[in-house]
Amino acid sequence: MGRILLVEDEDSLRDVLSRYLEAQGHTCDHAENGEVGVAKVRDDAEGYDVIISDIEMPKMDGLAFLRRVQPYVESATPFMILTAYDEWKYAMEAIRLGACNFLQKNPFDLAEIHNAVERALELRQIYKLRHDYRAQLEAELREKTREIQATYDGTVIGFAAMIEGKDASTMRHLFRVRELCCLLAREIGVPDKRMRDLELGAMLHDIGKYAIPDNILTKPGSLTDEEWVVMRTHPQLGADFVRRIPFLAGAADVIFCHHERYDGAGYPSRLAGEDIPLSARIFSVVDAFDAITSERCYKKAQPVSVAIAELRRCAGTQFDPGVVEAFERVLPTIEKMSADFDTRFRAELDAMGLGQVEDRGSRRERIQKTA
Repeated sequence: MGRILLVEDEDSLRDVLSRYLEAQGHTCDHAENGEVGVAKVRDDAEGYDVIISDIEMPKMDGLAFLRRVQPYVESATPFMILTAYDEWKYAMEAIRLGACNFLQKNPFDLAEIHNAVERALELRQIYKLRHDYRAQLEAELREKTREIQATYDGTVIGFAAMIEGKDASTMRHLFRVRELCCLLAREIGVPDKRMRDLELGAMLHDIGKYAIPDNILTKPGSLTDEEWVVMRTHPQLGADFVRRIPFLAGAADVIFCHHERYDGAGYPSRLAGEDIPLSARIFSVVDAFDAITSERCYKKAQPVSVAIAELRRCAGTQFDPGVVEAFERVLPTIEKMSADFDTRFRAELDAMGLGQVEDRGSRRERIQKTA
């Protein structure tokens, strides 16, 4: 038995058809014209099993009604039309629009209606099976995609950490900035199709340091002016590197521009304002926040309040003020996420096969014990 929507402006015809269908065990809902029918279809969360509509009605005829509800019922709800003999040309147009059958009225052929409704309900079951099967396939595909992406991200992050000559501490930083960049980008309204490029850029932002000599990269003291000239080539080197790899090329904007400043005083191209890609403006705020609130070998972690004060102070000079404002809006979410970050981080490392990568602090302690 099914839920049937009857769209018919003549009370007497609607009542006859409704009583007959309900006697067969169906449940009927009524609409006196197409406008009411559209509202009922749009607002019905469960979905009707069959829709039966007249062609000629006031306010909105059956064809206009069918066109309006197509997005809601296409390949989901069988649609049948009621037609008189002089309306056949409209009936054929309804079939072209997706109606599965048409029924004669004035007079009704009740046996024909019974058979047509039964066939429509069978078609509804086919639609449901097809929908469920497609949903199952899509769920399996999403799961496989997640597995592939986890492996892929593990390769990218492991590669980035290895190139920089670092370890699990670097990985933890890369995971954090990737996660926070995505959160901030969604708040700003970055399209989903651009999100992956931002993730890759966050994970690979310093990949250009692979070409920086170790005596500069690991120098304990301040760099000389000549050494800074070399160090400041790493955004260009990194962008050139990923552009040669098709599946990483989308990361180039963040890599090339992550040291640009909103006031134009950054490097390598001294871009300013909105000439800096939005993805890079997002990353620079997140990277600064993470640098301030994280413990490094040369400093202790600072409170979130200190980081926010610094972002505010540098809004309009180093950072995009709009991005800083958006960051403050998502700060409560960031603080909640940070509570279980280490657990999620270790679980993701294990899923990627990187769970045995040693943190530099643990490695230093182990070496000191064996020395």
